[in-house]
Amino acid sequence: MKKIKIGLYNLLDKGIGKTALRALSNLVTVGNLRKNTLKSGKKPKKFLICITIDTESGYVKANNERVWQKDAPEAYVGYYKGIQNWRVLLNKYGAKATFFLSTNCFSAKNKELSKIKSQLKLLLKEKHEIGLHIHPDSDLALQIQLRERFQYNSAKFYDYNKINQFIKTGKQLIQKNLKINPTSFRWGNWALNSDAAKALQSNGFKVDSSATPGIKGHLNDGMSYDWSKVRRHYPWKLSLKEHQNTKSQDSKVLEIPIATFNFIGADLRADPVYSELLKAAFDYYYNNADRSEKPFAFVVISHSIESTHEDGSTTRVIKDTEDFIKYANKFEDVEFATMDNSHNRIK
Repeated sequence: MKKIKIGLYNLLDKGIGKTALRALSNLVTVGNLRKNTLKSGKKPKKFLICITIDTESGYVKANNERVWQKDAPEAYVGYYKGIQNWRVLLNKYGAKATFFLSTNCFSAKNKELSKIKSQLKLLLKEKHEIGLHIHPDSDLALQIQLRERFQYNSAKFYDYNKINQFIKTGKQLIQKNLKINPTSFRWGNWALNSDAAKALQSNGFKVDSSATPGIKGHLNDGMSYDWSKVRRHYPWKLSLKEHQNTKSQDSKVLEIPIATFNFIGADLRADPVYSELLKAAFDYYYNNADRSEKPFAFVVISHSIESTHEDGSTTRVIKDTEDFIKYANKFEDVEFATMDNSHNRIK
C-alpha cells in the first residue's frame, strides 16, 4: 500500500499528473457547508488561510517516502532544516503560520539541540506561532519527563489523568525552553477525544485544530482517530462529553477544524501534497463559505518533515505550497494568519 501511495504521488506531481488534476478539479466538493448569506453591496469579512505545520522528527526520502517521527524519533533534521525550509518560504511572501511543536525536539543534544532552538527562536522573532503537538508514543522528551514509555498515540487509549499529564508536561517543556505560553494545540494524527478537550481547558489552551470533519482512520491501531460524524466546517466550542458533538459547545476551547473536501468519493484534508486539489478546495471554500458576520478560517495542514530531505534540501511540498500561496495572494480579501490571531477574530 505504501509503494502504491508513493507511486501515485509521484505520478500526480509531474506535469501530466498536475494537468489531469487541474482538469478534474471541478469535481472537488465540500458537503454541509452553510452558504454565504452576504447581502448585496456589502463586503465580506476576511478569508483567513491558516497554514499549520506539525513540527516533528523525520524527513522525506529521495523517492518521496516519508520517514515519520514514530519511525525515527532521533532524526532531528525534521526540526532544524524542516523549520528553516518552511521559514524561508513563508517569509518570502510575508505569510504567518502556526507550528504545532512536538516536544520530542527537546530530547536532542549538543549541536542539534542548539540548531533546533535557534530555528524556534527565529520563528517567534518573525511573528509565527508555536503551539503544542502531542505524540505520546514517539516523544522521547515527554517520556523522559514522565519516566514512562507509551505504546499508543491516540487519546482514546488513555484516561483523563494521563492525558492531562501529557498536555501539562508538553506545555511546561515549551515554557521552559522557549519562555512562551502556548495557547494552540493539535493532537498527533488528529486523535483528540473529550478527555483531551477537558485537559486543554484545564491547562489554559484557547484553540484546538485536531478535527478533520468527515474523516476517520487507523481505527484498528494505536493512531486511531474518528471525526466521521462531524459535518461542520465552521469553528465551534469543543464538547467535554463527546468530541464529535458540535452542538453542546460546553467548553472554552474553540475548535478551528482542518479544511476537508471530497474528490471523486475520497475525503481529503487541505494539504499541499494534493497540489492542484488544494487550490480547488480553496476556491470552493472561498466562493461558498459564509463571511457575512465573521472571517472564515481555511486551515491547511503540512509537516516540518515534508519540507526537507535527509540532507536538508527542500522538497516538492515547498514548491507546491509556494504555488498555492502565489495563487491565493491574487485575492485581495485573503490573509495568512496564525491560529491564535484567527481565534481572536472569530471566537
